[in-house]
Amino acid sequence: MTQRLSFETCGDPAHPAVMLLHGFMSCNAQWMPNVNALSRRYYLVMVELLGHGKSVRSSDPSDYSITTYTREFERIRTQLGIDAWHLIGQSYGAGLVLHYASAHPEQCRRVVVTNSRSAFGRIGRGSRTRRARSPGTQFDPRRLPFHPIHARRVPDAVKTAMVRSADAMSETTIELSGGLASDLAASHLLADLSADVLIVNGVYEKAFQADIETLTACYKDLKVTRLEAGHSVNIEAAAAFNDAVLEFLDNL
Repeated sequence: MTQRLSFETCGDPAHPAVMLLHGFMSCNAQWMPNVNALSRRYYLVMVELLGHGKSVRSSDPSDYSITTYTREFERIRTQLGIDAWHLIGQSYGAGLVLHYASAHPEQCRRVVVTNSRSAFGRIGRGSRTRRARSPGTQFDPRRLPFHPIHARRVPDAVKTAMVRSADAMSETTIELSGGLASDLAASHLLADLSADVLIVNGVYEKAFQADIETLTACYKDLKVTRLEAGHSVNIEAAAAFNDAVLEFLDNL
């Protein structure tokens, strides 16, 4: 069976492994500010979502499912000979890694996620694509509020790579990926996860702060690190993010 998800590795394979999964309309450039610091102590496996980056641009709706992603993550883990790994999920990727950790507890050590309304908030199915096309006009991904062209506080080199990747995405990929968003809700999984979870919260994203308040009220032992950054907290506060992740993973 064809491998659908592209991935890159960095670091010493003898070190503990970490899978990193970026968010909607991003790519592995998401991790450019984090690779050097994290790869000194961990073997990084950076995976790209379907139709993002170098991954397969599938038009089959059945590929855009938690089941497919979970199977593909397992395929990559097995291919690389990794017994168990840590997981880092950014935004849209947060829900996917949490569902994977729930389905494969023995293969998951610790989980780090960032601001994610798809995992912890409320998102309506299909809402991601409604502003990408006006009646009688050509599809333009830059009209979407999620397109990295609108990102602030992102270094030029990172933004350029992310914009190039997002511009290359097809309308079908964006629509089908957006359709999966409402299935990524993961708050209910936290109570039964065997892996410890850290949420690195960019406090400048005001809409997400209500989600964090709800989560911490329900899960008193949930670990949260609050950083002065927005949605792309791993980029906007890269040094602090790297320190928080390393401290969390090192203290297993």
